[in-house]
Amino acid sequence: MKPLAPMVIAGALLGLAPNFAHAQAPDPIDSLKRAIRTAENDTSKLSAMIALSERVYAENPDTNKTICRSALALADRSLARPDIGPIVRSTLLKYKASAINNLAASHYMFGDLDSALLCFREARSIHAANRYTPGIADALNNEGLVLGILGRYAEQRDMLFRAKEVYVNAGDMGSAAKALNNIATYYKDQGRPDTALLYWDSCLYIYEGLQDLKGIADSRLNIGQALGEQGEAANALEQYLISERLYEQLNDDRGLAFCLGNIANILDAQGLSEEALVYAHRSLDIKIAIGDSIAQAAERMNIGTILEDQGEHDLALAEYAKSLAVFARSGSLSNEAAVHGRIGSALKNKGDLDSALVHYRMSRAISETIGNPADISNALYDLGHYFEQTNQLDSALANYRACLAIDERVKDRQGQSFALFSIAHIKLLQHKPAEAEQWARRSLELAQELGFPRNIMRATEVLHQALEQQGKWREALGMLKLHRQMADSVEGKEAAKNTLRLQLRYGFRQTQVADSLRHAVELAHVETERQAASAEAEQMAFRNKALASGTLLLLIGGGVIFQLDRRRRRAKYQRDAAQLELKALRAQMNPHFIFNALASINDYVLENERDLASDYLTKFARLMRLVLENSRKPLVPLVKDMEALQLYMELECLRSNGSFEHVIDMATDIDAIQVMVPPLAIQPFVENAIRHGLAKKDGNGHLGVTIRNRVDHLLVTVEDDGVGRGRSTTSAADNKTSLGTHITQARLDLLTMSSRRQATIRYTDLPQGTRVEVELPWVLQG
Repeated sequence: MKPLAPMVIAGALLGLAPNFAHAQAPDPIDSLKRAIRTAENDTSKLSAMIALSERVYAENPDTNKTICRSALALADRSLARPDIGPIVRSTLLKYKASAINNLAASHYMFGDLDSALLCFREARSIHAANRYTPGIADALNNEGLVLGILGRYAEQRDMLFRAKEVYVNAGDMGSAAKALNNIATYYKDQGRPDTALLYWDSCLYIYEGLQDLKGIADSRLNIGQALGEQGEAANALEQYLISERLYEQLNDDRGLAFCLGNIANILDAQGLSEEALVYAHRSLDIKIAIGDSIAQAAERMNIGTILEDQGEHDLALAEYAKSLAVFARSGSLSNEAAVHGRIGSALKNKGDLDSALVHYRMSRAISETIGNPADISNALYDLGHYFEQTNQLDSALANYRACLAIDERVKDRQGQSFALFSIAHIKLLQHKPAEAEQWARRSLELAQELGFPRNIMRATEVLHQALEQQGKWREALGMLKLHRQMADSVEGKEAAKNTLRLQLRYGFRQTQVADSLRHAVELAHVETERQAASAEAEQMAFRNKALASGTLLLLIGGGVIFQLDRRRRRAKYQRDAAQLELKALRAQMNPHFIFNALASINDYVLENERDLASDYLTKFARLMRLVLENSRKPLVPLVKDMEALQLYMELECLRSNGSFEHVIDMATDIDAIQVMVPPLAIQPFVENAIRHGLAKKDGNGHLGVTIRNRVDHLLVTVEDDGVGRGRSTTSAADNKTSLGTHITQARLDLLTMSSRRQATIRYTDLPQGTRVEVELPWVLQG
């Protein structure tokens, strides 16, 4: 297969996956069957049938088809009755759409993507007629999944953005974050990891604002996966470890299992195969405990890959065989194709070339049955590599060319880079240096655009040999120099990788020691309890004598202690309440700003305005990073907060096509590094000025922020020349912005309490516009 970073087959937890019907967590199968038999009406029966469908679809897609078709027939009969009311009709339509959606899941698992797409569209049509917004958005997401597998990426992108807009317009920020995650996954699959990370950062920002620990854990898992694919192992591992702690805190076994599997992949990629196996088996144990056979099979594939890296071909093949049996039984064709490819590689490495070829061809045949371009491309690449190693160069070339054609069609630039180099290498082996030069130059150009040092090194090596064989000595020397530079770069990365490997191994050993020490402490505790039990009898007599006198003292002191403890608990409650409120006040920025910013980037990309898109993207990414960093602290340096505010104003100005000028004027006698302020305390007032004043003004406007030293406090003034508060009409978006200013007032009240100095806000209506003055108490670092 193409040399990509190893990944869990099931992907990130919040990756593109069908969002099946919105029933509660499924009951045991026997209970659901009983509920279907004993249901008092059609609505209750349909509810149980949909829940049963959700329970069995992954394990038994055929049974799921039968259940869904029975549910559809029942829904149609019930809807045909003339005596049903509008509420019951609406409920029946939701269940009918859910049955169609779940039927699509079975089509999808059997590789019948066209039928799956038709079902998802029919479900969306029913939800639209029923005006059920969550169902519409879910169906759009599911359509996007299938379109992506079919290689229809432009349509996929459109569906995902439409789903996001539906959630945003409905004010469902949690679901909107999930839609952003799907968009991030789309960009990752398109070879644009930086853009994907931006969307995942946005997901994380929203979930932190909502205090959604599950969303935070999932987002960090996805961010870690993206960082791992970019070679940033240390940063990826940091994200995974945070996710691991959160999943353990939430008792989320499924999330924890996937997280542990990804940690195993990172460790294996760094050459820590023994440590990787520990994490992979922890992941597998959890997946066995929760009874998810598909996830177990995926983890066994990962374990097989780790064993293969250790040279344990037979053990790897045993794990692959277990995976293959599950995937074949469940009809999971994409995973089945992937396992055949892994088995082929293991057999080839073992020296059983004939059997390896059988499995490679099986992988290709299954992939072509599904029609998934990525799967077909991987299978072709595996076959090409097999034929190259067995010196069947014409067959290798044919497979590499077919692989390149698919990668070009679906715009997989990373895949193109591998295919171009592979073709160039075959041409060189066929003693066709001029043709090898042409292919290698294309490979080099693409590798340089993508920033792949290893691919640049490979392409320049072929180019050097091809040019040398043609007698182009000067150019050959230039390519040799570039090749050595890239080799040095790769060696430097390998050295850094070795350092990281040592650090990771040291950390892993520390964890093992900590576990051993924890076990020793537990044993010591048991022994202590045993000794204490033997001494307890001797102490009993003394305790009885002391009890009478102690009771009297307790009665006297109890009242005093109760009052003191009551005060202490009240004070603790107030402190905890303040801390909770501070956490709730994170993510001050109106979520609509995030979606508007992403929409602007999307528009720039669609209009092919790359420079504007790049500039906007860079500023937005920096702002999101600042917001995420600053919002975790009660106070931040003024310089950091003003940087975030400046970026916010620049982005809003760009989005409104430069409809207003903006400036931040800070007095020179203020040390912006030492002065500390609440993060994003001024931003809601700037947002008010833009939305309430400047956005509703005819012509260009002006927005100014001045910061002055006033002896015992800091005076921050936000002034605009917009329409003013009196002429500004109120809308739902305005109410959300106003909520931001109310929250800021609450934060300033908390600052007043903690600093014992007054923090105030004053509004002044101007003949043209509004002035807001915010007084912040002086707080210095340290």
